[in-house]
Amino acid sequence: MIDAALYLVSAALTAIGLTQIKLAAAAGVLARFEVWSWAVLGGWFAVYLAGMALWLAAIARNPLSTAYPIGIGLSLASATIAAWWWLGEGIGPLRLAGIALVLIGGVLVARASAGDGH
Repeated sequence: MIDAALYLVSAALTAIGLTQIKLAAAAGVLARFEVWSWAVLGGWFAVYLAGMALWLAAIARNPLSTAYPIGIGLSLASATIAAWWWLGEGIGPLRLAGIALVLIGGVLVARASAGDGH
């Protein structure tokens, strides 16, 4: 249960951080030298790093061959969904099928790992 929470919260924080960093970059924050804008950008970068820290905690608790595909798969899927939700990026049927395959792959890796006793 703890591992699932680590993976899910990691993926959510990573996706939120990345989409907000992208929004800030698109708004030109990187080109401006405003303390407030850079502080906000730094905050979103901290959210992204918190997601990465949780993923590292999952890697420490699980075999790398399990933690890596699950963590990366969930991060890819959540970032794609977040980009659709917050950035208005397209998410057609092929992309949805790809997300489904990634998530199915994560489930299969998790089940295989559970069957190995890991």
